[in-house]
Amino acid sequence: MPGKTAANFLRRTPPFGLLDEQALNRFVEGLTMQLYPAGAHILQQGSPPTRELYVIKEGLVRLYARTPAGQDQVLDFRSAGDTFGFLSLGEGERLEASVQAVSDTVCYVADGASALKLLEDHPELQEYLLPRYYPKREGDLPRANIALGAPHEGGERVLFTTPVAELARREVLAVRADTPAIEAARLMSTHRVGASVVVDEIGLPVGLLTNTDLRDRVFVAGRDPAVPAGEVMSAPPLAVQAGDFCFEALLKMLGHGVHHLLVLDGERLAGVVSSHDFMVLQGTSPLVIAREIEGRTTVEGLAASSRRVKSLVSLLLREGAGAGTISRVLSAVNDRLEIRVLELVLQTLGPPPLPFCWIVYGSAGRKEQTFKTDQDNAIVYRDPADEREAAAAQEYFSRFAELAVDAFLRCGFSRCQGNFMASNPEWRQPLRVWKRSFSDWIRNPTGDAVYQAANLFDFRGLHGDLRLAAELKGHLLQALRGQPIFLKAMADDTFAHRPPLGMLGTLVVETAGEHANQLDIKRHCLMPLVNIARLFSLECRIAETSTLERLAVLAGVHPVVKTDGTDLAHAFEFLSLLRIRHQHERIAMDLEPDNFIHPGRLSSLNQHALKQICRLLTKIIVEIQRKYSETTRI
Repeated sequence: MPGKTAANFLRRTPPFGLLDEQALNRFVEGLTMQLYPAGAHILQQGSPPTRELYVIKEGLVRLYARTPAGQDQVLDFRSAGDTFGFLSLGEGERLEASVQAVSDTVCYVADGASALKLLEDHPELQEYLLPRYYPKREGDLPRANIALGAPHEGGERVLFTTPVAELARREVLAVRADTPAIEAARLMSTHRVGASVVVDEIGLPVGLLTNTDLRDRVFVAGRDPAVPAGEVMSAPPLAVQAGDFCFEALLKMLGHGVHHLLVLDGERLAGVVSSHDFMVLQGTSPLVIAREIEGRTTVEGLAASSRRVKSLVSLLLREGAGAGTISRVLSAVNDRLEIRVLELVLQTLGPPPLPFCWIVYGSAGRKEQTFKTDQDNAIVYRDPADEREAAAAQEYFSRFAELAVDAFLRCGFSRCQGNFMASNPEWRQPLRVWKRSFSDWIRNPTGDAVYQAANLFDFRGLHGDLRLAAELKGHLLQALRGQPIFLKAMADDTFAHRPPLGMLGTLVVETAGEHANQLDIKRHCLMPLVNIARLFSLECRIAETSTLERLAVLAGVHPVVKTDGTDLAHAFEFLSLLRIRHQHERIAMDLEPDNFIHPGRLSSLNQHALKQICRLLTKIIVEIQRKYSETTRI
């Protein structure tokens, strides 16, 4: 019997949060808890209806129907807090859809008698729950036909060729900001949508009200269900243009951790697109894994989700995604996973004694992660007011970092060989100490200082009070003013890491050992390019950390990038894709992914492109050396 755990979960889950304690406890008494491993069919199309009510506690399921042509048409995806079942079917009817666990899924299950009794005693729940029992029929899914042209049937570039307008739901449910939240929930249930657009007095969109908003800001927060929708909506609403391709909308969803976007035609509202729409479009999606991650309640569950992240690369490569897109998708999904780990650690330890921000740097900070990802993280927290507060912060964040780093390790993020992790006390400091360290590295650029700056200056805030990361970034950019000695030290470091180009323009490879005749494409090709973009960004005091974003901004302000910026961006895409494909091939052969490629095994065209890139990088690095040599003489 699930007992108190189930009661606590349902109390936070609409519409069960509307029940009084006696009714909730009576319903919980009839529940059982079932575990369904990934891939298991919970309900099978064509079977007699079971009339059970399933409430998903953890995991993700898909509802799909087998068409007469033998194809699987995805109808819906449901995750933690969602329900499914088929109570409304008649005696002689058969299930018209299957329900399958996408990931390991835990459900609370009420038998048909208990579920019907609940609805009889509380008819106010029927409009919220009953529509969710029906499988969505073909007429309800005018966009589902797109899924039949998805990658499974040759639409290899569906994400990159489909305008988001073709996917968006045009009949948008709109509610006024003064509409009671419970009334909005009823309308959303009746129309079977996960979000409504909140509009002002003249009909302009001012926010989105989602099922998550209702759960977290009404039921979990214990607020009056009659609270106005405008007080609990998400605002301002994120939007994309109707002509944008689907992958741009998908990246925006991943980057902001949302499940709905407004679709605009200029300034006019053209519809709403949801994460569910992308799941139907592809049959699978990065959003499936992101949503699965959000529903995980244990590190073990997150570790299982982390192992599925690698499968995203196969999907994206098949659809023709560029390296920049693949890295951004991987980084966005990894961000969701890391944030969920940190949330679980906070639940374990309780609230921190001071506001803090978890920051990431290196490839994570630049959003350039691939398969082989280690940990590069740190903690910056608000300056303590006194010694007592400082001691409490040190004790808490030491334990926090220890638990987080261990959890990341269990999720497949290896330890940083240079120990650039929050578990190292050096990288777990109050804001004033971080500012002092940054200033010291810039004023006294020793070898160690340059090494630390090259790692840590590519940081971004990931979780917590992001204002702390923003303040530290502002301090860094200000501290760089008038510091030619530091910039020369960074330039010297850039010159020390040149591409592997020999005297006759040939590629220099390892001559002996395990990697004989191979080339470390990350160390000898990608990192020189990353170093160039970082140096130019420090020169111009640009806040961006991603190499491609840096080049885009520098194109308007830096003389070298004005001339060679397009070639550098193409070079970064080429090198990154070469690396990703190499790692993907090794994983397919059950080998550990690495960065060593065989130049001799590349096509003649790719060999030529690689040599051209090395010549371009060498030319720019020589220009950098010349510039800073002249600066020193002056």
